Amino acid sequence: MNCGTVLYDPNFQFTNGKTIDKLLIVLCEAGTDHYVLTTTSQPHSKRKQPGCLSDDHPPSFYISKGTCWFNLDTWVELQEVNEIQAEILEQKRKDRGFQEHKDVLPAHLIRDILDCALNSDYIDEYYKEFLRRERSQL
Repeated sequence: MNCGTVLYDPNFQFTNGKTIDKLLIVLCEAGTDHYVLTTTSQPHSKRKQPGCLSDDHPPSFYISKGTCWFNLDTWVELQEVNEIQAEILEQKRKDRGFQEHKDVLPAHLIRDILDCALNSDYIDEYYKEFLRRERSQL
């Protein structure tokens, strides 16, 4: 799956066990696993300033309604990189447990999101190494 692929997962499970429907943005592959960021359309006092909001707590990247194909104001959440293991990904594919958007995010937008994620104090250095590698290939 390419960097910038957007997935809709109606049963995305967070590390704390909570399950909710989410749009996910694929950042990179790590072996057979994929690292993704979650998104939200709930403002929760977030700013509506286009681009990187790394000073917000938690940090995010704002994509305004109408950008690409987003039909709602959307914040890419930069407080945690989520891992989707290959086995889970394959099972969800078989069960049609998620949908892959037909269009990948434009290169300039995914570069900006990766740059913003690399500036997030919330993301572990371990993940940032993978993100740097992906960013250098764009």
